[in-house]
Amino acid sequence: MLPKILEFAPAIAFFAAYKLSSDLILATGVIVGTGTAAFLLQYLLFRRVSRMQVFVTAAVILFGLPTVLLNDPEIIKWKITAVNLILAAAIFICQVVLKKNPFGYLFGQELKLPADAWLTLGRMWMVFFTAAAVINVVIAFYLPALFDITPKEAEDWWVDYKTFGNAILNFVFALGCGLYLMRSRPELFAQIKEEQSKE
Repeated sequence: MLPKILEFAPAIAFFAAYKLSSDLILATGVIVGTGTAAFLLQYLLFRRVSRMQVFVTAAVILFGLPTVLLNDPEIIKWKITAVNLILAAAIFICQVVLKKNPFGYLFGQELKLPADAWLTLGRMWMVFFTAAAVINVVIAFYLPALFDITPKEAEDWWVDYKTFGNAILNFVFALGCGLYLMRSRPELFAQIKEEQSKE
C-alpha cells in the first residue's frame, strides 16, 4: 500500500500546488522535489524500486529541472509526449528489431499467453502510446486555437489531463485490451482458469 502511495503522491502534490497557486513553475518544482523524495524514500524503506518508477522519476527530473531553472512552463508539457514516445519506441525495438516481446518478458510468469497474443498486445500498446503522445501535444499546445479559450484556461485543462486524464486513458485502454483478448481468444482465458485451479 505504501509503495503505491509514494508513487502517486508527487502527481497529487503537483496538482494541489497548481490549483492553490495557478503557477505551473511552482507546481513543477513541487513535483520534482516530491518525486525525488518519494523515490529515495521508497528505496530506503523497501530496498527496491520498479523500473517504471525509475523511468518516470528520471523523466520528471529531466523535464522538470529545466522548466524551473529556465522559468519556461512549456518544457514540462512535453514530458507525457516524450515518455509515451519512448515507450512506443521501446516496444518497437524489442518486438520488431530484437524479436523479443517486452510484455511477455515482464508479465509472462504471472499470465501464461502464447507468443502471438503477446505480439498482438505489443502492437496495440505501441499504437496507443503513439496516439497518447499526439493527444498530449494537442492538449498542451493547441487548445486555445481549437476551442477559442485563453492560454491560462488551456493550461488548467492540461494540468487536469496530466494528473488524471492520462492515467485514466491508460487504465481504460488496458481494460480494453483485456476485453479484446477475452472476446477474440476465449480459449486463452479458459486455459488460464484451468491452470489456476490446478495450483
